Amino acid sequence: MGVDSAAKPTTKKHEHKTNPREGAQVEILKPRLRKIAAAIISSLVCVSVLFGTDLYLHHKHGVNIWGYRGPVVGRKQPGEKRVAVLGGSTTWGFGLSAGQDFPAQLQRLLTAHNEKINVLNLGSNSEGAYSFTQTLTDYDYLDIDLVVLYSGYNDLDAPNYYNFRHRSPIFAATGYLPLLPSLTIDKLTVWKQKLMGENVQPVFSPPHLDQDSDSSRLREQLGTLTGKAPQDARPESCSPEYQFYCDRISAAADLALGKGKRVLIVGEPYITDPHVVQQHDLESFLNHRYAGRSQLLYVDLGRTVDLRDQSLCWDGMHLTEEGNRRIAAALSQPVLEMLQR
Repeated sequence: MGVDSAAKPTTKKHEHKTNPREGAQVEILKPRLRKIAAAIISSLVCVSVLFGTDLYLHHKHGVNIWGYRGPVVGRKQPGEKRVAVLGGSTTWGFGLSAGQDFPAQLQRLLTAHNEKINVLNLGSNSEGAYSFTQTLTDYDYLDIDLVVLYSGYNDLDAPNYYNFRHRSPIFAATGYLPLLPSLTIDKLTVWKQKLMGENVQPVFSPPHLDQDSDSSRLREQLGTLTGKAPQDARPESCSPEYQFYCDRISAAADLALGKGKRVLIVGEPYITDPHVVQQHDLESFLNHRYAGRSQLLYVDLGRTVDLRDQSLCWDGMHLTEEGNRRIAAALSQPVLEMLQR
């Protein structure tokens, strides 16, 4: 019996019918997606430009991404000794290129004796003794053997609570120090002070940028150096005006000593009579508090450089490359002796 062809099952292709409403929604979304993509790309470009500018500023000022001057040091090698120098602009080397500052010059002097000595410049402009404990904590991972505290000038007036690195929440969270925000704020502040006539603090410019720079404004603010010997200080404490300074130096020394490090405390070249008194007080205080502690030493460099000699000091405070060389030379032997203790 034949099979009726009409009774055979037939396969029908299902045709996809586009919903007009769905197509309209897609067309509406396309411009939005393009805007989102453009915003993402623009943001990435802006971040890249800002990051590139920040890296340029690091290179220009000789500051590595982790916030200290000079090259980044890696994992500590067997037999390597590390020296960290803390201080303000005179440590950092304000007005000089990286490598001309005394920590860098000290590095070169010391490597003539031992190739495995690294000197790290942890100084920062305007910082005083208050910042030292924070800086030691921030860079504890560097595994320092000898801490050098080079200070005095930035603690001659009222208590100094300034800490450049801790103005950045990014540094506090990651250890990376962006320079662009802080330097921009500082530049705007200087411009505002000049416009408002509020620039009462001396603002120094490197000699290659301002050939007329001299020490007159600095002397007006701080006073002069007559060379008169200070009166005997009480050995157990500093004068009231310098007690904060002495206490902060002591706090940094205690922190370092507690971690098994050696400490070298250095007085800067004398700048004024109050500075002479300050360092006399500090030395007496340290001799009393740390008597018999061979892990700590105070070195007075007050007479090492004459700040009136413009071949050694270009603005009455900050040293030239040759002035920094003399500081490095004066510190080389004490540093070597402390590393051997």
